[in-house]
Amino acid sequence: MVYALALLSAAIVVSAPPGPRRRTHSSTAKPSFLIPALVTLFFLATLLFIVVDAYTMIAGIIIAAVLLWYLRSRHDIAQHVKQSEVLASFLSLCAGNLRAGVAMVDAMEYALANSPTDKTISVALQTAARQARSGGSGPKVLIDATSPDLQRLGYLWDTSSRHGIPLVALIDQMRLRITAKQRHAESTRAALQGPQATAVILTVLPLAGVLMGTAMGAHPLGVLTGGGIGGLLLVIGVGLDAAGFVITHKILQSASPQ
Repeated sequence: MVYALALLSAAIVVSAPPGPRRRTHSSTAKPSFLIPALVTLFFLATLLFIVVDAYTMIAGIIIAAVLLWYLRSRHDIAQHVKQSEVLASFLSLCAGNLRAGVAMVDAMEYALANSPTDKTISVALQTAARQARSGGSGPKVLIDATSPDLQRLGYLWDTSSRHGIPLVALIDQMRLRITAKQRHAESTRAALQGPQATAVILTVLPLAGVLMGTAMGAHPLGVLTGGGIGGLLLVIGVGLDAAGFVITHKILQSASPQ
């Protein structure tokens, strides 16, 4: 049971959200998609503790923690890509209406009604539009948002209101910047597919070696899961393999703009 609790603790640490960020009344709490996985993992760990030794359990903890970290990382990247696409579509429609002489609030409402939606981006924009419609400060809502792109849009809106700069020109420049960043990110991700495939192959290569040894008549699984020195080697090997995978993924992430 101790190892099961340790597995649950490690999974919670990996899947915990980053440090506190500014939030506004426009943001909504988003339940983590990893919560069902954590509950399932806890019960599986409890069952596995009955039939496996401590070393095998520790190796399982390492594998589960790295897997949860990787899934969360991929989820965050996908969310960021979706938010950029939603905001780019919104800015395109909004700029078109502003160019036709429509007021900013009306342009925002039209763009929100005809562009894709995202829980974070769309809710913040809708709140800003309602605030501006009721006589409040729409730019302040966006400036206080958690998304850097929304904050930038809020500053542009506020600057246009205070200095009389045409907002459509500022929005056009922001849209072009986001679109160019998206194209660059897509080309970078395409160029990194080869290194990513290599990293995955190197990560599962030890498993292939174990399976090959089993096919040749040896019993590597029995040695590694039998405790003693074999169990210690299992923990060290899994730990080094996991560390290599995490470091490689971090390097690839740093090369891909978000």
